[in-house]
Amino acid sequence: MLDPRTLSRRSFMRRMLGAGVGLLSLEFVGGSLAFLWPNITDGFGATFRVGRLADILAAQPKFAQGYPYSFSAARSFLVNVPAALALASGVPIEMTSPAADEMIALWRKCPHLGCMVPDLCESVKRFQCRCHGSTFNILGEKLEKGPAERGMDRFAVFIEADGTVVIDTREILFGAPEGVVTFTDPHPPDIGCS
Repeated sequence: MLDPRTLSRRSFMRRMLGAGVGLLSLEFVGGSLAFLWPNITDGFGATFRVGRLADILAAQPKFAQGYPYSFSAARSFLVNVPAALALASGVPIEMTSPAADEMIALWRKCPHLGCMVPDLCESVKRFQCRCHGSTFNILGEKLEKGPAERGMDRFAVFIEADGTVVIDTREILFGAPEGVVTFTDPHPPDIGCS
């Protein structure tokens, strides 16, 4: 007669197979959750310390004159709004210390199909997507030319206590719909970069 405390080979194999399947299932679920959990401490989708205004001006001296500062880590253009409006109007000024509410960060991704928007076109002071020709004014607002349905998307900009400019890419602020333009530059709206 068999001792009830002994385990048959068949029972042992069944239990080991069940334990193996359970362990694999646990690894799969754990790996899936780890993959789906966002990593917001680094990379796009986090906050980026651009630097102090003096650092920005050292890297891009024309920022004070209104030219956008391209910050590749945040995939955006940092725009000094008062100086940019003056530049696009043809009345250049020097503004070396704009406040946080006087700066915007434009996402370089075109709202049409996601192409990367190149640097500001020097001739008309506008952004133009090379893929399908959507044209945006210096504030990223959609002009008549091109298929994009809204202006360039933006990110929040703030200045820390030590004077460091920070771009927050955790939340995308959608661009204004086509036709909503707060600034009209001196060039006809249907003219793009040449």
